[in-house]
Parts: sequence; C-alpha cells; structure tokens
Amino acid sequence: MSHSKSVAIKKGKKGMTTHYIKDSMIWLNYYVDGVRVRKSTKLKNTPQNIKIVTSQIIPALDMKIASGDIYKKKPKTFEYYGGIFLKQKDSNKSFFLKQGYFLRVIEYFKGRNIDTITRLDIKEYLISLNMKSKSKTTYKSCIKEIFELAVDDGVISFNPALSIKLKQDIREDIQYFTKEQVNKILTVSVGVIRAYLFIAFNTGMRVGEILGLQLVDFKDDGFIHINRTRTKGMLGSGKTNNAIRKVPYTSYMLEEARKIQPKDNIFLFGEIDDASLLRSQWRDVCIAAGVERYKLYSTRHTFATLMLKENIVSINELAGLLGHSSPKVTLEHYASVIQSKNIDLGANFCLFGHATDTVKNKMFV
Repeated sequence: MSHSKSVAIKKGKKGMTTHYIKDSMIWLNYYVDGVRVRKSTKLKNTPQNIKIVTSQIIPALDMKIASGDIYKKKPKTFEYYGGIFLKQKDSNKSFFLKQGYFLRVIEYFKGRNIDTITRLDIKEYLISLNMKSKSKTTYKSCIKEIFELAVDDGVISFNPALSIKLKQDIREDIQYFTKEQVNKILTVSVGVIRAYLFIAFNTGMRVGEILGLQLVDFKDDGFIHINRTRTKGMLGSGKTNNAIRKVPYTSYMLEEARKIQPKDNIFLFGEIDDASLLRSQWRDVCIAAGVERYKLYSTRHTFATLMLKENIVSINELAGLLGHSSPKVTLEHYASVIQSKNIDLGANFCLFGHATDTVKNKMFV
C-alpha cells in the first residue's frame, strides 16, 4: 500500500507550493486558478534532491504561479529549444568544434515534447553513448542547457537534467616514450613531422598550440611565446587561463622550424591545422622507428613524464610549462609517475641524525 507524506513549507498560506513524498518520489502540491495540481518532480526522496526542490524548484514555481506564467505556455519540442540553444552558442569560439555533439543530442530527442522527457530518459541516453564519462560531459551540458531554456520559457517548472552524475572513469596509465625511443623517432623523421616532433617532445605543447605557431613566436629572449591555438581553422586563446605562457626553446628547434616555414602562409605548419592531418606521417615514423604507435598527444605526456622522472622540474614548474590551470591538475595526471620514482635514502639514513641512537643506548646501559 502506498503512503504519502506531505511536507508544507508554510502550511495554510494560500498559493504557496508544498512538497510531499509518494512512492519514494518527491511530488509538488499547488493551485493554479483555484484548481489543485499534484505533480511529480521525478526526483527520488534524497536530502540532496529535497534541497533542490525547496531551494530551486518551489521558489521558481511560486513565482510563475504569482505571475500567471504557469498556464500561459504550451510545451514545445526538444528540437525547438535545441534550435534556440544552437543560435546562442553560434558566437562561441568552440561552437564549431562541438557542433557535431550538439546536433546528435537534438537528433536523438527530436520530435518529443520537452515536458515528456524524463530524468530516466536522459540517463539512458548518456549510458547508451559508447565513450568515457569525460567525453560525455559535452552531451550532458548540452541537454542541461536546452532544458534550462524550457524552464526560462515557463513550459516546465524544473530541469530534469540537474545533478545527473556520470560514472567515474578508470584512470588509464600515461602513455609515453623513453629517451631512447624518442631519439629513434627523431632520427627517422623528416620534413614537417620532424619539425613538429622536435617542438612537441622538447616543450610539451598541446597539438593546437603547435599548429598555431608562427615563426615570430620564437622570441630573442629564448622563449616561444604561446598566444593562440589553431584547430580545424578555428583560432583560440587556449584551453585554460594559464595557456598563454612562455616555454624555452633551443637553436636546433628554431632551425627545424625555419626549414618548413611556408612562403605564402603566416603559420609555421601552413595548411596543417588539425592533428588528423599528421596522422599518416606519424604512423610512418612510428613504423620506421620500430616503436608502438601511441596518440600524437603522447609527445606531451613524454615531455612531462621525463621532466619529472629525471627531477628536472618540480610539479609547480611543470604546471607552468604545460599551461595547466593549477599544479593540482598536473598532479592528478602524473601522480603515478611521481610514485614510481625510485627513492634511495641510503642504508644509513636517519632523519634526525645519529644523536638519537646515542641517547637511546645511554638510557639502557
């Protein structure tokens, strides 16, 4: 037998929305034009969801009831609000990079009225995506923002995509090359891919940062001044606030860069503006060097890993070279490298010196 537990925010005050529990779900109780409405939030009865209902959903619903907006709007399709979402994102610098993800989400829920899509529907869609949870974040954010537009429009009273958590990914081991393997790779590489690899292995720069380089970025102060990224024709200012930075370069890196500088293009790598355009050259280099073919991004991991393993830099210094938002991000990526370093304290190591042994011996004489 099902039991309901009513929880009034301000019992007896006319027009105020209350919530109650029914079948382990949180329901809303309110009046619209003198007619009582009972509606499920489709949220389970948990302290976190109760907080969402009382601090977000109920105040927003009360405001709509007071203004009369609650019964002025008729639900529209998910696709309709998806179109508004795309227009708002159009001016965003990363729009063209993420547009494919947005369109896939809109296509999946196409034709459905937005008020008929439940929290479970959203979860099932995200679970169905055959990718890591980290890669699903863009899809989840898109869904959340589209539902928020419907909330703003007054056709739904709450956002069912709020606080959906994705399963945490299992962190994979960092893929990197040894110094011997890097030397083999650089020995067999020629032309554009050789210049790219010289820069990548020796600076740890991101793919888009390297492909966005111009010869003028190699300054006389001995540093490459990283000011931009370039991906599929789109220019950006970097992944994080710390992405605009300086990294040291050597004379042979500059020599390799000068060899490939096109005469009719300001960018060092000319028309090559995406990692996919280097894929075949990278494959051929790995085969010729007799090494396993990791992703091109592994050059960055190689730089970071060897810099830490050989104690060339600290975590803080490495974070600055890599353009991470904080040393914490660097530590999360390369903690396993630090833990795997061999620490030799010596057979006679004593943190506080040998004086403690002398005192101990005297006590027991």
